[in-house]
Amino acid sequence: MVWKRLEKKDAHTVLDKLSSDEHAVVFSKDFTEVAYEELSFYSNFKLYRLINYATMPSFSMEYIGDDNVFIPLDGTANPIYAINAEAPIKLTNDNVVEYLDFFFSNVKGSDGDIYLIEDPKKMPALDSLDINQQKNITDNHIPLTILNDEASNDFIVSGTVYYGGCLISATIQVTSDGLINFKDREMLLRGIPFPNNEVNYYWMGER
Repeated sequence: MVWKRLEKKDAHTVLDKLSSDEHAVVFSKDFTEVAYEELSFYSNFKLYRLINYATMPSFSMEYIGDDNVFIPLDGTANPIYAINAEAPIKLTNDNVVEYLDFFFSNVKGSDGDIYLIEDPKKMPALDSLDINQQKNITDNHIPLTILNDEASNDFIVSGTVYYGGCLISATIQVTSDGLINFKDREMLLRGIPFPNNEVNYYWMGER
């Protein structure tokens, strides 16, 4: 991700917009940094990150916004799907993987974080694993492929994901309006612990 920090005046404008919502978390202007990231699959909406340094440790929240409306990301798919319809989302072969990375970064599973592993050598926290585990991950990794179903305009992405302490071979359907559905899953490796892989939210209605 390439975060761009807003100037103080622009950051205060964003904070004013957020504070006007009676249900919003109010951030101190003096201790809050606001940054944003462009998202190629939305023409008007950006990803905003607010980091509040008034407490130790600092805490952050992320929103999708278009300078007028800011939707908080809460760990579920609902706000992303709402923005997909509103924006609307525009997916291509070139940005569907970016969208999956964005989705999995902001939507948690019942067994923790989900990572789409494009390059096993760049897998998060790989260095924390022993040499044999690293070799097993590299040997079992399935390269990423993207197919476009011309009839439905859906994308079929196949490759390797990390979820719940496991490497999984998965086929993921991404519809043209951004809905995500796992079609096929096959266990590759078990028992791969990642630091900070906390279970905070339910994903796709899992219980």
